[in-house]
Amino acid sequence: MQRTITVLGDIKDLSELLQGASLDQVKLSPGGGRLRLELELTRACPELQPAGRGGFGFGRQVPQVKSRLALGQIREASVQRLDDGSPGRLSLLACDAVSGGYVLSVTSHDGLKLALTLDQLDGDFRDVGKPLV
Repeated sequence: MQRTITVLGDIKDLSELLQGASLDQVKLSPGGGRLRLELELTRACPELQPAGRGGFGFGRQVPQVKSRLALGQIREASVQRLDDGSPGRLSLLACDAVSGGYVLSVTSHDGLKLALTLDQLDGDFRDVGKPLV
């Protein structure tokens, strides 16, 4: 799967796709006067799950795939630890349009939140490698 990210709807669709995904690596680097974010994730691929049931009363495992999300045009970034005890229920990605751009947040399952301010949405998402069962 591959997807270009240019509008708010792209982030909302991606957020649904990444429901339950885990963050493997986060890289924030400078470039051209702005920051660039690269996320490496592992996501479930229920669309690739074979039909039917597994043997001996066990269900079939949902395949997982490594994915990469890259976003550019980041003006500023901040990191905070969420202490409300509910980070596991938060969405991995969330984005809102604000005056002059967007605010995007990436929240890990252990409660670490990365908040980004972007002038525009400019990025891409793609699966890398083959699905693993």
